Amino acid sequence: MLCSNHTMVMSPSAGVAPRHTPHTMSHELLRAAATGDKALLEQVLGLSCDSGGKLEAGISRRCLKGVTSEGNTALHTAAGRGYTELVRIMCGVDASLIRARNNLRNTPLISASRAGHVDVVCYLIDRALDPATAAAVLEAGASGDEESVLRARNAEGTTAMHEAIRNGHEAVLEKLVSADGGLAAVVDGKGFSPLYLAAALGRTDMVAVLIGGSPPDDGVKSPAYYVGPHGQTALHAAVLVSEEMTKSLWCWEPTLAKKVDNSGNTALHHAASAGKIGAVKLLLQKDSSLAYIPDVDGLFPAHTAAKMGKIDVIELLMETCPNSDELLDNRGRNVLHCAIEHRKEKVVQHMCRNPRFGRMVNARDGAGNTPLHLAVKHGCDGMAMLLTQDVKVNLSVMNNDGATPLDVAINELDHGYTYPMNPEVLIAQCLVWCGAHRSPRRRDEYLDKRAGAGGSDRELRKYTNLTQNRAIGSVLIATVTFAAPFTVPGATADAAERPAFRAFVLCNALAFMCSTVATCLLMYAGLTTVHPRYRSRYHVWSSNLLHVGVLLVIATFAFGVHLTLSPPGAAGVPVGNLNAAVCAMACVSVVFAHPGTTWWPVVLARPIWARLGLKGLLGVLLGPRPIPCQKLLLSRTPWLNLFKMLATLLILALILVTFLWDVAYLRSPAIHHHCLSSTLLLQSQCQVYSFPT
Repeated sequence: MLCSNHTMVMSPSAGVAPRHTPHTMSHELLRAAATGDKALLEQVLGLSCDSGGKLEAGISRRCLKGVTSEGNTALHTAAGRGYTELVRIMCGVDASLIRARNNLRNTPLISASRAGHVDVVCYLIDRALDPATAAAVLEAGASGDEESVLRARNAEGTTAMHEAIRNGHEAVLEKLVSADGGLAAVVDGKGFSPLYLAAALGRTDMVAVLIGGSPPDDGVKSPAYYVGPHGQTALHAAVLVSEEMTKSLWCWEPTLAKKVDNSGNTALHHAASAGKIGAVKLLLQKDSSLAYIPDVDGLFPAHTAAKMGKIDVIELLMETCPNSDELLDNRGRNVLHCAIEHRKEKVVQHMCRNPRFGRMVNARDGAGNTPLHLAVKHGCDGMAMLLTQDVKVNLSVMNNDGATPLDVAINELDHGYTYPMNPEVLIAQCLVWCGAHRSPRRRDEYLDKRAGAGGSDRELRKYTNLTQNRAIGSVLIATVTFAAPFTVPGATADAAERPAFRAFVLCNALAFMCSTVATCLLMYAGLTTVHPRYRSRYHVWSSNLLHVGVLLVIATFAFGVHLTLSPPGAAGVPVGNLNAAVCAMACVSVVFAHPGTTWWPVVLARPIWARLGLKGLLGVLLGPRPIPCQKLLLSRTPWLNLFKMLATLLILALILVTFLWDVAYLRSPAIHHHCLSSTLLLQSQCQVYSFPT
């Protein structure tokens, strides 16, 4: 059946057609092209068997001009599906179809390259280079100055080579490179050259094909062969993927190593930021001067490695370029400044322990801030402690505003009620106890900032939230301890003599009283009619009472379990392993119930020890001299933590002593004799009051 549809001819040079166009292709032709049915195609095209296989050209050409709603011709369909025989027949009928474009401006060659059909690509390339095809194109009415079939780009600006690389068809790429090496210099709409695209995708084999097919080296190569988006080169992408690819590109074009993108980044910047130690080593071996090329912000590769926490890259840069510690960015920051600003604690720890970086610990940036200033400003308590315990660090350097690290720490404090383990509080305490000084200025300059902190809206909301949260825990403790005396474990005639029973009753009573008093204080702390100053005090007192109450509840629970597992009268101590486990878990719970109490001395002791030694540490903790700025740090002074520490130690000692004492009591001969006598007396009473049945 011959095709008689109306046709719509799309000029290859026309603009992008609408997304959907009228469907003008016959159904039989579409089915033949989509299924690869050669016989049906010949029938649709009017192949005359009695004419020796010749085609009726006029009717066939009009039929092949039909398109789908996507603008695809029958050649697009057959080429995208890899039907080489059908492609040969169609091109034999109308060679100008090679330049036909669909709505996305894809040519049949682009469709075949995307799908990876090598045979179709080879045939289309041969036909495109055939002079007869050019004559057929001119006859069809196309302009002679239009770009060649091989270098045709679609609506996204991609060529057949881009599509072959993006979809991983190396064999197609080889055919395209051998047919037209200059095709590798065609950049797509996003600025991707084929070489950059292959490098970004990590295709080392395709990079080798493109490098091998590039024109002979007659000087510096055109940037079009390696350009990428934002001014990057293929080497920028290669260093992040493969050391082998990096080496290949370096040998192909050594000048790529010093090429910078729009932000001034070299390939070494990229490799250093990603921690690609192999690529960094290779680039530095070729040219160590790459370490001294800054970006537009003045950041050197060492700065980028510090920002990303790449310690091994920093060490390699320091070994290759020993003066890397002197490199400063546009803000006057060295490598240590950058590591602190981006919270890379491991980098700071490494630099503080390595004498090689000793010159950086007191260096000032453009604003006069030392690394300690920045650690305090950003609330990095771990890095501030590392710097403080380094005796080479000067704790009282003033910045351009005349502020020392202690001044910055005091300014960063929340001057209302706060948690004593907050980073700002720990940093201020550490600096004060290590002997840091404030700047020589009037102290009343900070009064305006602290004025009204206790009565601000934010502080009042804080009191309300604290009251709600603490009241839940306080009431829960009071409820549990109130019910405990009425369900006493191991309540026998001899239980009152046991140390564990006495400790159980004592701890339960103390926990009930602490929680009850804390609940009453929290009731007043939550009233808006109470002055904020007293509300703050009530919260401080209730916090300490709740701390003790929680620890006493843990001790009460441990004693109750012990009384249940160890009844008197048995030989030795039954289930002794369980008792030991209960004792150990209770001790661990007491120690870690309040992290501030446990970790506070550990955090502050290390820098104080490093600065002042053991004698200085004991003098700070136990000495009678007043702590500087004690009034300013009143709500978070160590004395409140010392009270909690003392309570923790006492309750911990109570648990251990009571368990050991009670075990010894149960094992004593007197208690066994007393229990045996009580048992015989009970049996005799049962016999007296027994009656015959």
